[in-house]
Amino acid sequence: MSFLIKDKNFYKVLFSITLPIAAQNFITFTVSLADSLMLGKVGEIALSGANLANQLFFILMIITFGVSSAAMVFASQYWGKDDIFSMKRVITIMLRIAAVISIVASALAICIPETVMSWYSDDPLVIEAGASYLRIIGWAYPFYSITNAMASVLRSAHIVKISIIIYLSSLIVNVSLNWVLIFGNLGAPEMGIRGAAVATAVARLVECAILLIYLTFFEKKIHYTIKDFFVPVKSYLGAFIKTGAPVILNEAIWSVGTSALSMIIGHISTEFVTANSIANTIWQCVWVVVSGMGNATAVVIGNSIGRGEKKDIVLKKAETIVALSAVMGLASAIILLIIRGPVINFYEVSEATKALTYDLIISYAVILVFQAMSVQYIVGIFRGGGDTKAAMLLDVVFLWVVAIPLGAFTGFVLGWAPPFVYLMLKSDEFIKNIFSFIHLRSGKWIRDITVRPAE
Repeated sequence: MSFLIKDKNFYKVLFSITLPIAAQNFITFTVSLADSLMLGKVGEIALSGANLANQLFFILMIITFGVSSAAMVFASQYWGKDDIFSMKRVITIMLRIAAVISIVASALAICIPETVMSWYSDDPLVIEAGASYLRIIGWAYPFYSITNAMASVLRSAHIVKISIIIYLSSLIVNVSLNWVLIFGNLGAPEMGIRGAAVATAVARLVECAILLIYLTFFEKKIHYTIKDFFVPVKSYLGAFIKTGAPVILNEAIWSVGTSALSMIIGHISTEFVTANSIANTIWQCVWVVVSGMGNATAVVIGNSIGRGEKKDIVLKKAETIVALSAVMGLASAIILLIIRGPVINFYEVSEATKALTYDLIISYAVILVFQAMSVQYIVGIFRGGGDTKAAMLLDVVFLWVVAIPLGAFTGFVLGWAPPFVYLMLKSDEFIKNIFSFIHLRSGKWIRDITVRPAE
């Protein structure tokens, strides 16, 4: 296997970034699992309502990820060049954009929650439950965006352990308050779905507070301060927009497209929504390492280009990562199939919903192998390499042109069973891998996109 990198330091760096991110992702998954299990005990209406209400948060989360990913494209290469001055300017642009986007999302959740819920469901009970959740959780969106964006871009400088501290604290707060507020324990009122919203909102405040304390007193590599948020960044804005806009647009269009998939599922049946919610939670359990490596890949590739490494070395690193992701995806799919039965049985849902979830996870496992590779191509290699336009086109074109029309047609017109409809809703993953491999081999994605304007 001559195409694999032999340098042990490459693997050490890759996994020293991957594993802490995977740990962070697992903690986040545990929060989702706890929410799902506890709300499942309240009933399918509460579980479906929270799941669909969180589609707005999902869009915000993905766009925030896009903004931070755009910043990471620059920050990783600047870190490779040891240019902290420029790195701080990019972080400032990122935080300002994240703040504006999150405030808009908050306004939608707080002011028109019923309208938002009507996009995803026709069931009045689900709409009512989801709206009550949105009115509360909407206040926490800005805290989430600032925390998540900043924690993400710190990875460019290989600062990853603080994320574990932040999200582990969030896990403890969220799960504890869920238990108290959802079920009315320790003398608290029994709030059901609204209790889950309060618990999550408080956890977001805790996350933000820990991040600010860390940046103020402990962070020693970048030294980003409140003052840096107000410095002039005009000289960097043009380059950020040129390279970063495709990333942000990519995530925005992709998140809306993925949300459209949830709309299709929601309008097929409430049972499909519940089954998909459970299946997705189980999928996250095995996805954490694959996703973590995608983020680590962007850092490793960006750092390599920033250091001025030869093109053939960067290409070989990318090919090695794709090979690793294929093996990791297959292993994750097998684990997913093994754990589905025991985890599904934790949920207090109907036997029909359990059976549907059991079958649906087979579709999840098939797609997972291809997802594992595509996330490395798009999120890691092409973005880290500076070719954000190709990453955007590969990620959104096939979703909108192939997956969404096929899913709607097979679900609404042909009336296929949900597991087969889901395969069609994710059919873009198969096609993306073909075109991504061709683009990878061309080497045209390897670009130094850094600028150093005089200010």
